[in-house]
Amino acid sequence: MSTQIDDPRVQIAVQTPNEPDAPGHALLQAIGSGDGRPSVAELATSAWFTQQEQIRGSRLATIGLGIYAAHPELELLNVPTMLLEPAVRLMKELAGYVLAGGAVRDGDVMQLRDSLPCLVGFAEASTPEGETVVRVMFLA
Repeated sequence: MSTQIDDPRVQIAVQTPNEPDAPGHALLQAIGSGDGRPSVAELATSAWFTQQEQIRGSRLATIGLGIYAAHPELELLNVPTMLLEPAVRLMKELAGYVLAGGAVRDGDVMQLRDSLPCLVGFAEASTPEGETVVRVMFLA
């Protein structure tokens, strides 16, 4: 199966935490301004990359897999903004896999590289709008 990372049929939507309606916007403002800033120790207990809900960071979602592949859209939550470019690349790579005929379902685990253990897992979830998506989870 050949995948194409830049297939124009699928785009990646990015919601960054500096958007006023984004989850985590208030926390970002507090951290940046110092007004009401949580301690670093408190921030350290809040994991990045949790996929249960959008807390802080950016939200990435595919647009087009439902139309072109009859597959649920993929979603990745709580991505630090400094890691947006590699996260978008990952999402495009996964979308290319789906467009080439692959599928990722709830409970699947995928090895992305043969040189290092680069594992991602997938879990079915619902967006706040009630749409079914497959969330991408970093495993290794």
